[in-house]
Amino acid sequence: MKAPSKSCLRVMRRLAYPISPHLECLVQRRCYAAVIEKPSSPRTFKTPSSPANPEYLRPPATLPPSSKRALKPPPAAKPAAAAPRAVFRPTPTGPDLRKKHDDDEDFTPYPLTRPIGMPDPPEPTDNIGLDRRTLRQRRDDFHNYDKHIQRRANMTKQIAKPYFRDWSNMRFFKGKVFIAPERLFRGDVALWFPNFFGKTAAKDVVRRGIADGYGGLGRGTTEVMRNKVSVVSIVSNMWAQGQVDTFCGKEQNPDLHRVLAENQDLAQRVEINYENNFLKWWLLQIFASGLRKTRTPAEQERYFMVRRGVTDIMKEAIGLLNDKGGYVYLVDQECKIRWAGSAEASSAEKQSLVEGLRRLIKEAKTPKEERIDPVLRKEQLEAAVTDLTDEAALPEKAAAAA
Repeated sequence: MKAPSKSCLRVMRRLAYPISPHLECLVQRRCYAAVIEKPSSPRTFKTPSSPANPEYLRPPATLPPSSKRALKPPPAAKPAAAAPRAVFRPTPTGPDLRKKHDDDEDFTPYPLTRPIGMPDPPEPTDNIGLDRRTLRQRRDDFHNYDKHIQRRANMTKQIAKPYFRDWSNMRFFKGKVFIAPERLFRGDVALWFPNFFGKTAAKDVVRRGIADGYGGLGRGTTEVMRNKVSVVSIVSNMWAQGQVDTFCGKEQNPDLHRVLAENQDLAQRVEINYENNFLKWWLLQIFASGLRKTRTPAEQERYFMVRRGVTDIMKEAIGLLNDKGGYVYLVDQECKIRWAGSAEASSAEKQSLVEGLRRLIKEAKTPKEERIDPVLRKEQLEAAVTDLTDEAALPEKAAAAA
């Protein structure tokens, strides 16, 4: 028996699977053993139709009134009570005095309640500001991890300090960081004024054969201040100079200059101009002749222009927390700080400065052997009060015994 021909198979397939005429051409090209597939419709993406009444739109089922667990509306959220605003009060000393909140309208600086200064007595060669390490020591310090961490912390602190921070803080009470005390600090508890090493305004100065960073012309403030009562002022710009003049100016405080003129052998005025900027330092040197015209030769020797050697520890110790402001100190013969003032002076501060200067001059005129120790004076006063109390109680005791 022979196999059916192709035409016979084609007729039989048409009878079994009828197709439309427009697919006839496609069927002729396919293998005779293949089954014709229905043409696929183009793919369409239909969005699912939302139900007529979805679950989240259906009203909640209500329970019968007799049910004990009837639904209650959620409690209304209580409005959060506003937290009370903390009042910023800086400490009398330390770096926090530099900070102040913009919303603190009643900001007033604190008066000095304790002595300020360095714990060790100064020397004329202190705080020169030069690195005197050898190459071997520098190499060892460079490879020391602990010192590297310390240097990195110092650099981070310097970078984090805004350049205009001190100028911005000048708008608060005109840069005043503390109020001068009404009385002098006691000599036995007072701290020392650090040594500032710089170049004086005097022109005829003998050069010294030491490397001091000023070509041998550097001098220390301790050399001038030792064995004399000194009114010391520290400035760094014309704004600070104007603030210092409110304390020490001839027109603003003539009583101070009168006392200085009457006691030239014991009292003096010392001025320190601190400028660590290289460009401003050279401008100060160029116009130094203007400083000499307004000062006598003796005053020129007591005018110090300092460029380096002033550390943050020194600034915080003496209360120099804002470099853009002016500061005034009363220093005794032992270089101890007995009084301090900052920014613009009030009438009470001017009076306390003059009275403190007179008291220090009187103390300097008294020999050390004749000076009364404050502790001994307190003991004597207590003993005198005790004696008076005992004498007043004797008649009462006698009357009670009789």
